Amino acid sequence: MKTTIKLLPLLLLPALCIVYLAGCAHEPTGIRPAPEIFQEASDLAKDGKVDKAAEKFMEVRTYYPGDELARKSLLATADLYFDNELYESALQSYEEFRLLYPTDPQAGYALFRVGMSYFKQMSTFDRDQTQTVKAINAFESFLASYSSSPYAQTAKDNLLEARKVLAKNYLTIGKFYLKQKDYKGACKRFQYVQKNFAGVPVEDDVADLISRSCSTGPEQPAQKPWWKRLFS
Repeated sequence: MKTTIKLLPLLLLPALCIVYLAGCAHEPTGIRPAPEIFQEASDLAKDGKVDKAAEKFMEVRTYYPGDELARKSLLATADLYFDNELYESALQSYEEFRLLYPTDPQAGYALFRVGMSYFKQMSTFDRDQTQTVKAINAFESFLASYSSSPYAQTAKDNLLEARKVLAKNYLTIGKFYLKQKDYKGACKRFQYVQKNFAGVPVEDDVADLISRSCSTGPEQPAQKPWWKRLFS
């Protein structure tokens, strides 16, 4: 009997641990349900309160990481930044979504919005083209993987527009070199446009520019008179 009494606490220990752990798994004290926080975040977003809305969406992700609303909160945060023209912040959120949910049905939408975020930051043809190149790469990647997406046509139109800007940039640089009589530099850029931007409508006659630059240059020696060539 004494042995049984001594063993009783040991037998009860696992059960007590289970009860304790079950209590710890409950929602943290004072934290509202995920749907309630998400709704508040959505309302704040509609009112244009970007920082407060983003903070509430982050609360959902922090306190309920395994909930479906955590995934929706991340995408909603990205859209919130995009709609308010905070494109760099939007890019980070869209890329994070693609990293965390690569097989999600909304992954294609996130990639499309990556392209749009770069597209919205593009400069004019006479400025730095870093964002233009990134937009082109993103749209090409999107169309290669999601050609049947409802966003495909918009991606195609914006891709063409971005390629037009980049082609005009190369042509402008080429014409500058041509004006400076740097025929080699001009020829190189005109040929690049001809090879890599086929089908992209441009204002200039690329073939004519190539003819004027690639067949001219100070490196070509002048021809000797015919009588000197006979005895050389």
